[in-house]
Amino acid sequence: MPVFDYSAYDAAGKLVDGVVTADSERHARRLLKEKRLLPSKLSEVSQNPSNTNGRRRREARVNNFDLSLVLQQQAILIQSGLPLEDALRMTIEQAETDKQRRMVESWRSEIVEGRSFSEALRRSPYKIPEAVIAGIGVGEESGHLDRVLIRLAEDLENSAENRKTVTRALIYPATLIGTSIMVVAIMMVWVVPKITAIFNSSNRELPLITRIVIGLSEFTQAYGLYLLAVIVAGAMLFARMMKDPQRRERWHSMLLRVPGLGRWTIMANIADWSRSLGVLLNNGVPALAALKISSSVVNNLHLRRKMERVTESMRRGSSLQKALEENQVGSGFLIHMVGSGEASSELDKMLLRVADYYSLRLANAIEVFLKLINPVLIILMGMIILSVVAAVMLPIMDMNNMV
Repeated sequence: MPVFDYSAYDAAGKLVDGVVTADSERHARRLLKEKRLLPSKLSEVSQNPSNTNGRRRREARVNNFDLSLVLQQQAILIQSGLPLEDALRMTIEQAETDKQRRMVESWRSEIVEGRSFSEALRRSPYKIPEAVIAGIGVGEESGHLDRVLIRLAEDLENSAENRKTVTRALIYPATLIGTSIMVVAIMMVWVVPKITAIFNSSNRELPLITRIVIGLSEFTQAYGLYLLAVIVAGAMLFARMMKDPQRRERWHSMLLRVPGLGRWTIMANIADWSRSLGVLLNNGVPALAALKISSSVVNNLHLRRKMERVTESMRRGSSLQKALEENQVGSGFLIHMVGSGEASSELDKMLLRVADYYSLRLANAIEVFLKLINPVLIILMGMIILSVVAAVMLPIMDMNNMV
C-alpha cells in the first residue's frame, strides 16, 4: 500500500509532519481529515524512481547511522519488556530528526495492519538493506529479536565507518587541491593581468617564469570558460555513462588497479562482506541466503560480481574456501580464516574477525596516507603560489635596480 508524506495543521493551528498509509491521495486526505488534520502538503513516498504516470518521485533513503540508532533504540525498548508496536511509538515520540520519525511511522503503520517487523521493513518506502531485513526475520522466528537488532546495528555502524574512512582520506586532498586551483585561477584572471600591464611598456626581456605565467594568464582569460564548460560537460557525460551497469563495472575494475585507492576499496568491501555474512550466519540465516544478501553490500560492482560467482559455486556444492580461491577473491588471510572457520564450524566468528582485521588495516593505511600526503600537498601548492609571486616580483625588482 502506498505511503504518503504529509505536512498538516492540527486543531491548535500547529504544523505537524508525518506519514500515512492509504490506497490513494484522496484516501490519504480523508484519513487526515478523520484525525482532524488539515493537509497543506501531501506527496507519495516511493522507492521507485517514477510512478505510473512517468513522473519522478522522491527516493526515500536512510543513512546507516540513523538506521543503526533506531535499531539500537528498538533493541533496548524490547529488552525492557515493551511490545514492538509500543517501542516503535515511543521511538517516534523521541525521534531526533523528522526523517527518523517518518521512517519509524512507516514501519508502525504496516505493523498495525498485522504484518511482521521484517515485512514492514521490506514494504517501507525507506530503503532498508536486505541484510537487515533478513536478520530481523530470523530474529522474529527465533524469539531473540533484541539481540539480533543490536548485532545488526553494530554491523551498520562498522560498515558506515569503513566508507567514511575512505571518504575522509579523499576529501581533504581534494578540498586542498580545489581551493588552490580556485586561488590560482583568480590570480590568473584578475590579479596577474593588472600587475603585468606595467611590463608592456618596458622593452626589456622578461624572465622565463614571468613569460610562462603571462602566457597561462592569457590562456585562462581566453579559454577559461570554455575549459570549465568542457569539464562540466565531461562530468555530466561520465555520470550518465555510469548508469550503464557494464560501463560501471569496467570503471570499478579500473579503480581496483589504482595504486593505494584500489587496495583501500578491496579492504573496505571485503570487511563489509565478511561482517555482513558473519552477522547473518550468527543470527541463523541459511548459508546460501546469507551469501546472496552479503553480496549486495559490496559497493564495487566488479567485486560484487565475483561474490555472486562465489555464491553460485557454493550452490553447486563447493566449499566457501575453494569458491574464494577459484574466483580470486581476497588475500590469503581471508581464505585461510574461512578455511579454519569451516573446519571448526565457527565460520561466523572467523568472518567477524576478518572484518575487524581489514577495518583496522584500512584505518591504519589511511592514517599513514594522510600523514604523508598533507605536507606534500601543502609544499606543492605553496610552490605554485610562490611561482606566481616570483613571476610578478622579479621584473619589478629588476626595474627598481635600473633606477
